[in-house]
Amino acid sequence: MSTFGAKPREDITNPCYERRVRFHRSFRVRFGDADPAGIAYYPRFFEWFHDAFEALFEAATGRPYAEILGRERVGFPAVQVATEYRSPARFGEEVQLEVFISRLRPRSATFEYRVKREGVLLATASIKIAVMNLDRFESAEFPPSIAAALYAYVEEDAERPDVARLRG
Repeated sequence: MSTFGAKPREDITNPCYERRVRFHRSFRVRFGDADPAGIAYYPRFFEWFHDAFEALFEAATGRPYAEILGRERVGFPAVQVATEYRSPARFGEEVQLEVFISRLRPRSATFEYRVKREGVLLATASIKIAVMNLDRFESAEFPPSIAAALYAYVEEDAERPDVARLRG
């Protein structure tokens, strides 16, 4: 048996299973986030996603993200991204960002991001990360303590980007 600490995937689809957790962050769209039309420029979303990714790691593990990389010597590069923008975020608006994990495997995970304004979905993204040994620059497994900490954030939802439509 692997040292990977997550429970079997079947558990997360069982309606009797415990409630899952989403990481939430609210912030205001700043002047520097917007283009001349006052709409949040699309690369800013990826900065928001990564900021929330690091904050989720810190919330889940109780350790700064930089410490995890430095002490555990594992990194988490993005290897696949799908994003769909449904409505603009505008300069001055307060938006909410939700993060959870739709897939947690021994050597990878898929993080889901939902950007909303007053409950209206503005953007959705799925970002698959790999686990990498930073000393050898090769694939690695999640350290068991990190996998166990992230497991509370594993869930499914129906707002994923439509990857088939995005490819077409």
